[in-house]
Amino acid sequence: MVEIVLLSGGIDSVTLLYLKQRDGAHLHALFADYGQRAAGEEWRAAQYHANCLDVPLTRLDLAAVGETFRAGQTQRLHVPLPHRNLVALTLGLSFAAQMGAQRIHLALNRDDVTAYPSASQLFLDSFNTMARSLGEFVVQTPLLALDKIQVIQQALALGIDLNQTYSCLLGYPKVCGHCPQCVHRGAALRAAGLSGEGK
Repeated sequence: MVEIVLLSGGIDSVTLLYLKQRDGAHLHALFADYGQRAAGEEWRAAQYHANCLDVPLTRLDLAAVGETFRAGQTQRLHVPLPHRNLVALTLGLSFAAQMGAQRIHLALNRDDVTAYPSASQLFLDSFNTMARSLGEFVVQTPLLALDKIQVIQQALALGIDLNQTYSCLLGYPKVCGHCPQCVHRGAALRAAGLSGEGK
């Protein structure tokens, strides 16, 4: 049976894609463009790795939703949608139902759990309770026991080209190196013994 992987093109979701493929899962990747500034570069990274593994990839275009949420804002937010995991998982659940799938894989690591509410264990448990009320659906988070450094080590063990992943919030082809995502990524890469430069 096919399993859905929510793929953003970042280190975590790409590592999850390779991990599930290594385990023999029949995968379909799902990318959500909700108007985030980095959508173009994230999509390119997602395409690259889906193509490497010959995994089907579907893009959901929600950019207009993001633009609606930006209405009235004085500056353009990098990520316009609050609680985006809720949106991504809800769409993933609907997509899974359409595909005849039951498992939806979300790439959260241990560092994420306390970083924002829609990555908390309470949220995940509550979403899974709701999902089970609709059928035999389950959201799985195989990387949840790992911190970012351990995810990177797993990625290297799987032979993933981390230069072909993308995490910068600004969305430029060359990453800024200064946004929170770049800082966190760079620190984790250096802690894992790699350069913090590149995408």
